[in-house]
Amino acid sequence: MSLESAVRCVEAALDSNPECAAGLITQKKVFGVPRGPSGEAEILALLYADDSYFGYWYGHIVRHPQNAAMFVSMIVWSDKLVNAQTVPLLFRRFHYWIKDRLEYHSCVVQNSDDAYQESSSIEKAASNLARMVTRFDLDKRSGDEDGPYANSPPELRIMNVYGLTDTRDECGCYPAFPMPIPLSIVKNPDESTKYPQLYPK
Repeated sequence: MSLESAVRCVEAALDSNPECAAGLITQKKVFGVPRGPSGEAEILALLYADDSYFGYWYGHIVRHPQNAAMFVSMIVWSDKLVNAQTVPLLFRRFHYWIKDRLEYHSCVVQNSDDAYQESSSIEKAASNLARMVTRFDLDKRSGDEDGPYANSPPELRIMNVYGLTDTRDECGCYPAFPMPIPLSIVKNPDESTKYPQLYPK
């Protein structure tokens, strides 16, 4: 299974579950990159995005930072809606908010594989995330204190992946927010000779 087919596997799971809602202004999408901020292949899916009151729910597949033999499939909850105009920038911004600034929460689970699972390949990780997606239910993952799942335990293993220490420097400043790389005008040697007024030295 290639990265593209792995992405399609998770996308099909999203399409099959009406509980994975993305509202009117956000499309349900799954993205994959062969080399993300982790240095390895990653997959990112937006599972749920309604009002910011409910938070934003993502499915993420990434190489385990402490075990290079394993990929991790996770459901992660954040107060940040991650968006970008390009796929690489989307992953950089997700990494920025979730790992650099620790803007994530552990969701609650009723089973050990509801929101976290380790696999030996990205293909297996995609299948595991797809199963999590098909079972996704906001009430079961949020564990609202007044709801029937209030006593469900949190999935804390994601802390081994995203960490507990942010990336502020000694002055308390975070790294710069990832921005698009501006396109530069590439000078064509023939044009610079033909139209010197357009290419001042």
